[in-house]
Amino acid sequence: MRRITKIFSILILLLFFLGFCRFHYEVPILMYHHVGYTTEKTSLYVTPETFERQMEFLKVHGYRVLPLAELVDRIHHGKNIPWNAVVITFDDGHVDNFNYAFPVLKKMNFPAAIFVITHNVNQEGWLTEEDLKILDESGLEIGSHTVHHAYLPKLKPEEAVLELTESKKALEEILGHPITLLSYPAGGFTEGLLEEARKAGYKGAVTTNHGLRKHNPYALHRIKITERAGNLFNFWVKLTGLYQLGKERVQTQ
Repeated sequence: MRRITKIFSILILLLFFLGFCRFHYEVPILMYHHVGYTTEKTSLYVTPETFERQMEFLKVHGYRVLPLAELVDRIHHGKNIPWNAVVITFDDGHVDNFNYAFPVLKKMNFPAAIFVITHNVNQEGWLTEEDLKILDESGLEIGSHTVHHAYLPKLKPEEAVLELTESKKALEEILGHPITLLSYPAGGFTEGLLEEARKAGYKGAVTTNHGLRKHNPYALHRIKITERAGNLFNFWVKLTGLYQLGKERVQTQ
């Protein structure tokens, strides 16, 4: 009888733990900037070797790498989200994304979203229009990171709207199709900006920090990936879907 009671108690605890995890689970959206080499002390770089190890980890362990647009669509329509889903994103539009990250993504057949500062397109060290077309035709998602990478909450409302709309328009002219994804520079947004993003025609947006609410399609939390995540245990922890648990949410203005 004691043994049955013990087993029953363990099952209850297990079910409680699984329910807790399910309630707090949030799809890990990985945020990269540079994939390349630097001598500077910065957290914005991941070496190509580290990046490839991380992508191999996802492949070997059966993670389902979703396009960001698919995740956004599932959230909007209340569709089921796979328990092992993960999304890959890059901010700014550095040319090293094309030189180092793109070949690995292509080899692994992984989707990813690259958010571009449109003022920097065709400048030295940044993606060119031709790069963007190649990435887009290969199935990667190109999104807006505004025109000038300005911190939107500090701008006048009309200036912020122009950053959202003009960057979208510029990318649409280059690629010939609607741009529906946005990344707020430095994670800065307000409730008003969420609405402006929706009115501009974006279907989803990401921040650089802990987001607003779990799976809010216009303020999706991301997890910053640095060279320290070259330790694959550290990387795995960030993939659990519980990494943001207990972290303070963004307070909008």
